[in-house]
Amino acid sequence: MEISKTARCSVIVPLLPVSHNPLISNPYRPQPITSRWTPKLVLVHRVLLLALGIVTLICVVMATSLFPQPPKIRLNSLFVSKLNVSRGMLGANFDVTFTIENPNPVSWVHFNRLDGSILYKDNAILTYSLEPFVLGLKQQRTMRVKISTTGLQDVGQPIVKEGVLDEMKRQGEDGAVDLSMEMFAWATYKTGWSGTRSVIMKPQCLDLRVGFLPKVGFGSWISGGPMTCSVPMLID
Repeated sequence: MEISKTARCSVIVPLLPVSHNPLISNPYRPQPITSRWTPKLVLVHRVLLLALGIVTLICVVMATSLFPQPPKIRLNSLFVSKLNVSRGMLGANFDVTFTIENPNPVSWVHFNRLDGSILYKDNAILTYSLEPFVLGLKQQRTMRVKISTTGLQDVGQPIVKEGVLDEMKRQGEDGAVDLSMEMFAWATYKTGWSGTRSVIMKPQCLDLRVGFLPKVGFGSWISGGPMTCSVPMLID
């Protein structure tokens, strides 16, 4: 008689390690409140920053309109020809180029009147006037001014102290003359909401050394480059 034996196979299944992390052990655990509110807090932060930027911009614009910046004036070139001094009278042709810029982003500048003069040692030897003009927002304008005097006492030209022109002539014969330019400007600033504001400006371009060719009467600004002039401004 045969005896049949049944083999029993056992399978050993390894046990998974128990995790002590509550998020892993319980995947259905609700997220913390801070995690759910983070996107909203970021959005609120961005809105606040935008509002702060807008308020700052408005404050800057209002301050700029209430306290306008003076225009920027740059002297570009200065030439003198046919310089002659006879019997205390000056004969010369002046050719001047300069640029006027309005740096204000919210104010127009209307130059109602602009009178200029060329000086030698604080003595005005020549005067001129410019036609009224307007500079828009952040606008600039390059102007060329030609002034001539015949050697006679022209109407409106300054009377120079005795001996001043003779001294300038001698300095020119030595090779160079130290000149300066100044202007008086009556202007009106205008903005879209704060109305108008009247100002008086006195631009000054100092220490202009003009070199002359011997016995020719022609001279040019030795520096020969743009120079920023000072623009003191008085608000009415």
